[in-house]
Formats: sequence, C-alpha cells, structure tokens
Amino acid sequence: MKKVLFASTALVMTAGVASAEITLSGSANMGIKGNAFNGSIDAPTFAGETTVHNEIDIDVVGTGETDGGLTFGASVDLDASSDDSANTTGGGASDPEVFVSYNGLTLTVGDIGEAQAVGGVADVGYDGLGVDDLVDDLADGGAAGLGGSDDVRVDYAFGDIAVALSADSNSGADTGVAVSVSGTVDAFDFAVGYADRQVGGVDFTQSTVTVGYSAGAFSVGATYAQHDSTTFGKLTGYGVDVSYTTGDVTVTGVYTANDLNGNAPDQSAFGLGVAYDLGGATLSGGVASIDLGAGSETVADLGISFKF
Repeated sequence: MKKVLFASTALVMTAGVASAEITLSGSANMGIKGNAFNGSIDAPTFAGETTVHNEIDIDVVGTGETDGGLTFGASVDLDASSDDSANTTGGGASDPEVFVSYNGLTLTVGDIGEAQAVGGVADVGYDGLGVDDLVDDLADGGAAGLGGSDDVRVDYAFGDIAVALSADSNSGADTGVAVSVSGTVDAFDFAVGYADRQVGGVDFTQSTVTVGYSAGAFSVGATYAQHDSTTFGKLTGYGVDVSYTTGDVTVTGVYTANDLNGNAPDQSAFGLGVAYDLGGATLSGGVASIDLGAGSETVADLGISFKF
C-alpha cells in the first residue's frame, strides 16, 4: 500500500538497531453483487440474489534495520467483510509473517504465499467475479481438495528478476516444496511456478506459466496451469486477458477454460469489466458468463475500492 492508514509510528532504537518503525496501511471496497460465484471449481455455488458487499483489509507492518544493514520485520492482517447485514465475518489478526532480509535475499516464516502462486489470469469487477478461478485454482489453490500450506519461504531479487522457494516444514504426511521465477524483459513480463507435494497420502504437482506483453495503451496476458495427481490425473486450464486504457478508464476482457479430466464437467467463463481511476479510489464493475458444466450463469458487480 502506498499511503499510511490512520497513523504511522516511528521508533528510534539502540542496542545494535539503527532504526525501526510500525506502519498501518489498508484497502477497502463496497458495492453490489449479482448472483455472486463462490470461486470454487470443485464445489461451485451461485448466490442467486443481489447482495450488498464490503471488505476491509488493514495491514500492520513492523520493520527495522541493524547497524550492519540486516533488515527485519513482521506483519499481520486485520480483515473483515460482510454480505448484507446477516453475514458478517472477521475474527481478528491473521496471516502472521516474520522476515529477515539482506542484500536482496529474504527469509520469511509464517502464513506465506506458496512460491508457485505467481502470474495468473486477470479478473474483472470491483471485487473479482471469479473468471480467473477456473485456471488459477489449479496452480495456486486447493483444486480437487489438494493444495499447499507452506510456511517457510526464501526470495531473492536481482535486477528485474525474482526467484522464490517455499516449503512446508511439516514432517508428517503433508509435505511439499515449490519454486518460481518471474520478471520483466523490455515490454514482456513472465512468471513460471512449480510445486511438488503430498497431502493426505496423495502425490500431486502444480505448475503455471504466465506471459504478458504491453504496448502503449494495450496489454495482453496468457496463462497455462496444470494440477496433476495420482488420484485425479492431469487437470489443465488456460486463460487470456486483454486490457485497453484511455485516460482514466481501463476496459478488460477475460476468457478462461479448463479440462478436469472427466472428474467433473469441463468449465469455461468470459468476463468484461470497466474501471475508472478516481485518484486514490477506483470505480469499477463487470459482468461475466460462467459455465461450470450445468449451463451458463450470469454474474455481475459494481462498486468502488480504495487504498490508504
């Protein structure tokens, strides 16, 4: 987040610590959703009604640096959301992480993001209609009930290239390791991720490749994802997104499809969205047709999002 939410407290420390600070930042949104999709390709549902939705996400980050140049820090999220007055969630602090960093090398432990969860398909709508989930869940979610839970991660950045490695420290039945490489080369950007895991006695791999290109007001991206397990076989998906920006308005179109290898009907979706940059806030909305094998459902949303 670019701006401080509510307050920022700077603490000058001694005993080998050059400086430290605690910052609060956040984001929020509010709007309406029509026939909202829950985003699951395994157990999909649609709301079947129009709801008023909002989300609040506040990030608390503490950072410091020693006299020797070692950077350290920790963070937690304070999240809450509601769908109409009868369905409110939010249970305090979540996503705890602690890190140390030196010369571009960072070690993080906690509720991290798995390394293979890079790239991915764009979504549309102020809160995301779920068009991307048909593909992205294969590589970075729990498709077929099988996903990662890594808690140790190492990142290294050099120039425009970033490399990441993550692992599940569990010494029991659930184990896994993941790796990714991402970066930019001229007008192109790319991201490649791979994970090898075992969950509940089932061996599986997750992989994804995303390539993007930007030229002036146009940008286009393509993603391929695969989830291969000893139980469900090879599940594959692909997606394409195209955006055009004129002034403060961006129009985005997205198409996704997957092949679930006979475990469930193949799925596809198409979405179109428009976003208007208000400067510090964005007014956006989208509409999508999502076919999960039992006929197409139309979903839509319209709302405003903020960053603090």
